[in-house]
Amino acid sequence: MNRREAVDRMIDAVGVPKASAACKVAAVLFSYRCTMACRHCCFGCAGDRPAVVMSPRQCLDALALLHETGRVVHIAGGECMLFWDALAESLDLAAPAGLAPHFIETNCSFATSDGLTLDRLRHLAARGVRGLLASADPYHQEFAPAERFLRVRRLARQVFGEQNFYGTGEPDEVIRGFEGIVRDEARLRDYVRSHPPVMVGTAHRQLSRYLDDYRPDDPQLPARGWGGGVGDGTCAGEFRAGTIWELHIDPYGNVQTNCGMVLGVVPHVTPAGLLAAGPERANRFVEAVCRAGPLGLARLAEREYGFVLPDRVTQGCELCFRARTFLRAHHPDVFGPAEVYAD
Repeated sequence: MNRREAVDRMIDAVGVPKASAACKVAAVLFSYRCTMACRHCCFGCAGDRPAVVMSPRQCLDALALLHETGRVVHIAGGECMLFWDALAESLDLAAPAGLAPHFIETNCSFATSDGLTLDRLRHLAARGVRGLLASADPYHQEFAPAERFLRVRRLARQVFGEQNFYGTGEPDEVIRGFEGIVRDEARLRDYVRSHPPVMVGTAHRQLSRYLDDYRPDDPQLPARGWGGGVGDGTCAGEFRAGTIWELHIDPYGNVQTNCGMVLGVVPHVTPAGLLAAGPERANRFVEAVCRAGPLGLARLAEREYGFVLPDRVTQGCELCFRARTFLRAHHPDVFGPAEVYAD
């Protein structure tokens, strides 16, 4: 049994979300352009980003590489549905090659009618896609009516089955209530404080003001991270093969995790090769955060490049992002792409 078959069997048994939790995930980042500009976005996606999108052939090659990892594979963005023709052609190529992604990720902005939504979901299913991840929260609902998510959730459960819908199961009235949160400063502040995003990219620029701040060397500085393990003051768990949550290949060929530290560029490296060699050893900057956390990277930037540590930060992730933003001028091949760091 090859790695793809093993993942497929797990999805058969437990569904896409549970298989993703067990196997971790790997993604085609189809484009950084999006129909939204969510305040919590770590990737800096927005409608004014360059219209750089994977070609169908490039997407096919990326899917082949990602399936080698033995992870649950998906296509995300930005908003991949924004480029429906290219996405559909990519799936047309992937299906007969046995390389269809396990799921597609969407912000639901496309779902303006039941007919259109069903047509697209059925198109995905007919080409071997097993499920759908749909986003809903106050940040997404600033840009798209809650009804679009509710439509996608209802119809995706119908097309793919309940266990293959990847998204919140909150009641409809809770989803509808998301729409008002970002329009109310007090409610937005409360939401950010109770659900703090990773303060990278747009999230750092737009939401850090709502959180308490700390000295960069304060032992109480919240670590945050993506769940791979940052409790020891380092970020090693965010990069080690067994705990790294996600690997992406973007339209520039960058291989990265969440996000903005490039681990390599295909075809010079492959995701499976990185995992085998140890992503935590990808370059000296990754080694620094894995050894000594965000403060270690900031001290490296201070010592070697003249970075000035900020007086106060809200998270270790914010400190890391500030140091990386500074270092990008010296090492754009590592700290990129530009979209993640753009205002």
